[in-house]
Amino acid sequence: MSYPSLILGEINEQQQSHKLQLINALKKYLPPQAVEYCSEIIMHHKLHLHIEVERKGRLGDYSPHLGKGNRISINHNLNPYDFLVTFVHELAHHTTYKKYGSKHEPHGVEWKEEFKIAMRPFVMMKIFPDDILQPLIKHMKNPKYTHSGDVGLMKALMQYDKNKSYLTLDELKTGAVFKMTERSKIVMQKGEKRRTYFMCEAIETKKKYLVHAIAKVILVS
Repeated sequence: MSYPSLILGEINEQQQSHKLQLINALKKYLPPQAVEYCSEIIMHHKLHLHIEVERKGRLGDYSPHLGKGNRISINHNLNPYDFLVTFVHELAHHTTYKKYGSKHEPHGVEWKEEFKIAMRPFVMMKIFPDDILQPLIKHMKNPKYTHSGDVGLMKALMQYDKNKSYLTLDELKTGAVFKMTERSKIVMQKGEKRRTYFMCEAIETKKKYLVHAIAKVILVS
């Protein structure tokens, strides 16, 4: 018996079973309209998707050298739209590697073009709400090494975080005192804006730090 699919053509019972397993696993992390398509992308490219604990400074990564295939990892705690953008980002690393091998810059012109190609179907399927779609389309014109570096897009994505219980640096007033984490011993004061960063000063040492505008911070009273 064969089954129809979105991009794989006719698939057999074993493939259908695998697809249903992927759909069941991914529906917890992705927007509903993207689940089946992403499942078939994983099958088509023979990707190994790993859901990871939160990693500071990294939303996901891609590795083509693990013997068993091509590995994509994504942090488990991203909201569905952020998870999807991260998935497409890492998928673009895979398709770039398949086309060019290791002879390309990690986020160079080849990767940028692959990112645009990989993202277009999701834009056409109208998966993203308008408040994300507009900054996403702008981001696609010249994708950054990480979409967390695009303040407009990240602020739009962060609006969909469930149970938002954090502040970002750009939400604090100039002169506000903050820490990056509960355990951090460095207490800083927010200073002037430098493009997508703020120049901040450590209270104790007077050392200067450039801190990203949407970095999650803890206000110190």
